[in-house]
Amino acid sequence: MATGTITWEEVEHTGWIWIDRPHKRNAMTDAMWGTLSDILAQASHTGVRSVVIAGRGGTFLAGADILEFESTKATPEAAMDSFRSVDSACRAVQEVAMPIIAAIEGYAVGAGLELAAACDFRLASTTARLGITAAKLAITPGRGHITRLRNVIGTAHSLDLLLTGRLVSANEAYAMGLVTEVVPSEDSVLSRAQALGETLASRAPGSLRWIKQTIYGAQGTLTDDPDADAQEATQCFATEDFREAVQAFRGKRPPVFTGH
Repeated sequence: MATGTITWEEVEHTGWIWIDRPHKRNAMTDAMWGTLSDILAQASHTGVRSVVIAGRGGTFLAGADILEFESTKATPEAAMDSFRSVDSACRAVQEVAMPIIAAIEGYAVGAGLELAAACDFRLASTTARLGITAAKLAITPGRGHITRLRNVIGTAHSLDLLLTGRLVSANEAYAMGLVTEVVPSEDSVLSRAQALGETLASRAPGSLRWIKQTIYGAQGTLTDDPDADAQEATQCFATEDFREAVQAFRGKRPPVFTGH
């Protein structure tokens, strides 16, 4: 499975969205982000009342596919299309009326954490590692992603994660409010997600829909201008530092940034 897939499964009243590209730590291609958006658009037409997003192979999602950047970010137009594919999927998560749970095992990094931050609940295994490493790659998350992160963990913790690009443990993530619950090592984060999904499925759908709309509407994460966001966030893909970051990643060496 060279390109990876996004699949849908229904278990009782809970729908499961599986990210399946384990040989790349589930790093997602633009096509996979598009499939995720399509599945989310159809979720409300199924019989499920809650949704879990999880990754195959013991990892949630290690961001976007950096080696794909040279083609998907080759021109400003291509970079904007690629940005929109990620941004649209994360927006779709918050716009879905039913509650969505991120079941985090292993890495939730970069776009992986952006996706998790858009979910209503984030359950993490004790071995999970979370962070946004954009500053190490000479790129930046969009305003919508940064706003969602700030709404979840506040300004100070957001600046810490975004400016340093460091990864934090599940326990540290819980302490800063990034993770809703750390699932003990003797339990399965997937089993816990299913149990929570069934609990949420027993609640009144209209109430849940209104609560989500009210909270996210007040935070402003559903009203940002996607096109303006894309234009701002993708300017970095034309810089020398971005090209250096990709070459350094390919060569498995530290990047040397010049600010150009």
